[in-house]
Amino acid sequence: MEIEKLTLFRGLTEEEIERSIICSQAKIEHYNKNAYIFRQEDRPSRLFFVLSGTVMLGQINVAGRQNYVEYVKEGQGFGEVDLFLGHEEYRYFAVARSEVTVLAVSRHFFYGTCAKNCSHHHRVIFNLLRIFAKEADRNTRKLHLLTSGSLRQRIAGYLMEQSAGNREVQLTMKREELAAYLNTTRPSLSRELSWMRDAGVIELTSRSRIRIISYQVLQNIIDGEEV
Repeated sequence: MEIEKLTLFRGLTEEEIERSIICSQAKIEHYNKNAYIFRQEDRPSRLFFVLSGTVMLGQINVAGRQNYVEYVKEGQGFGEVDLFLGHEEYRYFAVARSEVTVLAVSRHFFYGTCAKNCSHHHRVIFNLLRIFAKEADRNTRKLHLLTSGSLRQRIAGYLMEQSAGNREVQLTMKREELAAYLNTTRPSLSRELSWMRDAGVIELTSRSRIRIISYQVLQNIIDGEEV
């Protein structure tokens, strides 16, 4: 993904984007697969935007269990919560799920306009608010999913959302990661998926692909109706 296509620079000319990058001291950084972009105990100092690849955000609790998983894809940002809330350290880690290229922007760029009071700086700040609004909407939908009832209902809701009208659902997470995302354990997730398969609701075509056989039954599960 080219830098000028980031939502952060929407409405800016090529010259204004270049000036914004210089003003913000932003850097393009590359990470190999499984490399940490930051660890859970690191001090927040920059905001990141994915130019290529996929970044996994995760959290390890005091018991050593991974209880949070999120994926950040091309065009999306991460690291904003701890950065702007002024936390002393990150509450989660960020690791490259594949070969990753990110744009890293210093926190200081967002705390006020530059000495020249450039108009493009104001535009970048406005675009950042747009990014935060989209992130808030995504988190609201995830919260709705996680509070939608039983684990079976959460799985059904997740599959319905991921399908986007297609019967084939490509899972972007491993089973352990999906279980953490849905706030459950892997054995519990596997039992529910097996139940849905045996009930004729889905077909497990591979470890990373699920075919929805009946949208109606899936919706009935979401609605809490007996199947």
